[in-house]
Order: sequence, then C-alpha cells, then structure tokens
Amino acid sequence: MGLVLLLFVGLLCATLLFVWGIVRDAHSPSRATIGWALARKLPVDPAALGLEFAEESWGANQTAWRIRGGAPSSDVTTIIIHGWRRSRIDSLRRIHPWLGVSKCLWLVDLAGHGDAPEGATTLGVRDVDAVVTLAHTLLGQSGDPSVARSAAPTRLVLVGHSLGAAIAVRAAAQLPPTTLAGVVAIAPYESLKEPLANRLRARALPAVPFAQLAQHWLHALCGREKSVIEALTQLRANRVRTLLIASTQDTVVRFEHVQHIAQCAQVPLITVTESAHDDLATGCHANATTPCARALREFLETALCTSAVTSRRAEPVSTMKTEP
Repeated sequence: MGLVLLLFVGLLCATLLFVWGIVRDAHSPSRATIGWALARKLPVDPAALGLEFAEESWGANQTAWRIRGGAPSSDVTTIIIHGWRRSRIDSLRRIHPWLGVSKCLWLVDLAGHGDAPEGATTLGVRDVDAVVTLAHTLLGQSGDPSVARSAAPTRLVLVGHSLGAAIAVRAAAQLPPTTLAGVVAIAPYESLKEPLANRLRARALPAVPFAQLAQHWLHALCGREKSVIEALTQLRANRVRTLLIASTQDTVVRFEHVQHIAQCAQVPLITVTESAHDDLATGCHANATTPCARALREFLETALCTSAVTSRRAEPVSTMKTEP
C-alpha cells in the first residue's frame, strides 16, 4: 500500500510539473524582437520596406506602428494583430494586401509580446478589450476638431493570425457593424486547447489530458476567452464581411478545426495547401497567384473598394465564393 501511495504521489508531482511547464511557456513566451527578425533575415521595421511610419502607444503602454497606407483618399484603416510568440515585426509579412487600399495601418504588439512592457501575456482575454478601445479611439477621431476629418477613418478592417485571429474576431463582434469594412481571420481557434495540444504533439509529447489541464490553469490566470464561433455568427448576422483562411499543412491549428468553426458560423473559408502555420497569408503581393492571394484580392474588391454606404447594405457574407 505504501509503495502504491508513493507511486501515486510521484505521478501526481510529475503531472503537475509537466503542466506547469506548459502553462509557463504559454503565459510567458519568448519574444520576437529585432534580434529574432535579424536571425531570420526579416525586415525589422516598416522603414526597411521603404514605408513611412510613426511609433505609437496603445493598450497598457504597449507599442504599435502607425504606417501610412498607399490610398490617401481611402476611408479604411487596417489593424493587423500578430499571433502567439510573434510581434508587429511578423505582421509586416502580411501587410501587402492591405497597404494599397488603406489610408493607414496599425501593427500592434500584444501584451507580453514584442516590445511591449515586461510582463506576461493574457492570451487574448484582455487584449480584446484593448483592441476594441483602440478601434473606438481611431473611429472617434472624426469627431475631434483637432484632427482633420480626412485623417480619421470611417471604416476598419481587422486582420489577425492565430491568436491574433481569435482576438480580431472577438473584438470585431463588439464594434458597430457599420464601422467595419471586414474581418480576416488566419488560422483562428475556438479554445486554447487546440494550439496547446498540437504543439505538444509536434514535440512528440503526450497531449491528453495535459493540454486540457493547462487550459484550465491558464483560464484561472488570464480569464476565459469568449467563443469565436459565436462572434463570427454575430458578425454574419450583422452582414459584416468575414473571411477565414486555413492550411491543410498547419500542425498548430488544424485545418479540420478551422473548417468546423467556418461550418458552425456559416462563413467563407479559404483552403491553403502550400503554407505551414507560421507562414500563412504571407507573400500575398499583387502579382501572387496562390489561392490565398486570389481570395484576398476578391475580398478587397468586394469589401474594401466599395463606398461606406454600399458596405452597409452588402449581402450576407455567406454568399461569398469559397475556394475548394
């Protein structure tokens, strides 16, 4: 009996230690800063791409780049939100589809990521409120006499990757539908268990029941995230154009998981076959011929290149063509 009890206690301690390691890695991820970019031969700021930009503060003293877009007469401002363990530097790789049609772009660093102040991430829970506040600030500038009306957006596009996709969808659901030109979610997930379990499997580590236990622990630390499916369903009901992108090569957020989200919310899904998770929706320049690039151009033509009045009267997003 004593030996059985000792083995049980040892197993319990090993389980707690393993789950604690998962939680610690998720809650305090390594940061993608200038050194990260240089090691991967990526541009470290918009100036490296020849873009005019300014450093801005947002959220809890976090940092963002406000980049001048290529369409001065446009009424659209685009907010791009990076994924877990990434930063606004990584968002530069997804800037090209939106640069030519936006008056202004905001690339943000989430809490606990990039050049944000020291501290842990909230894994999107409190980031949603921060993005909503930023959106209201940008939209509210049109009523500020100190800001020229031509400098204030009348519509927003929210673009997010992975964790940023879940944040973008949840934040968009809290904004007035008429202020949204569209939402693009690249590899979104419904709950933390999806990326947690898949990252464990990628390391040849057991996922069950450890991913579920880690998710409960993280919920206790950060709070529980709201449903992405419910947010997308609300956006569809409000006739906000949405687009989901998923890859059959994605081992972090499985294609089947995103497909389930799209089917439940009845929103369009673009299937990509040539990209892994970290590279999804990158390199979508004007001349790109990939399904993802073509889908984004179609989205731009139908959602962004129309007047604000037309966008408010648009057909439900479920009528948009979905790539096979």
